[in-house]
Amino acid sequence: MNFGLLFLAQVAQSGAVPPGAATPPAEAAAPAVMQAASAAASAVVPAAAPMAAEAPQGQMWQTLIFFGVMILVFWLLIIRPQQKQRKKQETFLTSLKTGDKVIMASGFIGRIASMSGDVVTVELDKDVRVRVVKSQISSHFKEEGEAKA
Repeated sequence: MNFGLLFLAQVAQSGAVPPGAATPPAEAAAPAVMQAASAAASAVVPAAAPMAAEAPQGQMWQTLIFFGVMILVFWLLIIRPQQKQRKKQETFLTSLKTGDKVIMASGFIGRIASMSGDVVTVELDKDVRVRVVKSQISSHFKEEGEAKA
């Protein structure tokens, strides 16, 4: 029965049957029902129209807020810690000096023999020297006896 009332409300407002719509039930075609449906439709339709116009606007703001929160979380959990770690590594690399014991990215442990620009000569053992790029030095090496002292 609700479908018949909505259908009649559309007919009453436009004056014609919308294309593709089913014909109204035979019992709903009575003039008294049509007047009641028209009165009900005029009370319902204007109230629903503003809500339909506001819904996309509200959804847009919700979507923007969602993406903003996701970007903030992504920045806090991934980008910011990487920036801090990179800055710490750059500070470490600039503080290197000849004679430091270091661990390289390959796992070799040695002592810096000389430095020239971006290339570092690391002495792995007596008379065994290797030239490496400065960025491949991971950290300082402290022996167990040195760490306690």
